[in-house]
Amino acid sequence: MLFRSITDAQASCGCTVPVWPKGAIKPGESSKVLAKFNTAGKPNKQSKTITLLTNTAVGREVLRIKGSVIPKAKK
Repeated sequence: MLFRSITDAQASCGCTVPVWPKGAIKPGESSKVLAKFNTAGKPNKQSKTITLLTNTAVGREVLRIKGSVIPKAKK
């Protein structure tokens, strides 16, 4: 039985902070990788990546996050 693990997670910029499972992931199970994105000063379309360093055959997996930031209306 081969357990999978994520040894590190690196975001494409400092405005994105990943949180990943620190323990082993058993075959057939899943786990969540969370990302917190600071939208301050980043209006309009955004595209960020999180690179996971893993013990998979490839050794790394890339997650892509895309979205649009709508600025708050000025009062």
